Amino acid sequence: MDHDDTRTEPGPADRARWIADALHEPTGRRPLLEHLPGGSHRVTLRTVAHPDAAVATAVLRVLGAADRFGHRDRRQQERLWAEVDPPSAPPAGR
Repeated sequence: MDHDDTRTEPGPADRARWIADALHEPTGRRPLLEHLPGGSHRVTLRTVAHPDAAVATAVLRVLGAADRFGHRDRRQQERLWAEVDPPSAPPAGR
């Protein structure tokens, strides 16, 4: 039997791009994708209107793919954000 062990988990940049693309689809807005110090990535999406239930459900499903996500409201500018971390290093000695 041939077994291919070359497949790897998507990296944080790939996951962040997927999240950004998946948020763009239901909202019609292009998110900002940033590389953060330490290898993490942040996706930020400015919200301009309250979504209907279908869009809200789709957005929450996408945000669930991140390591953490949230909402911020500053000076009448609401934004959703999601962050993806690099994989943790295995403990020493393993």
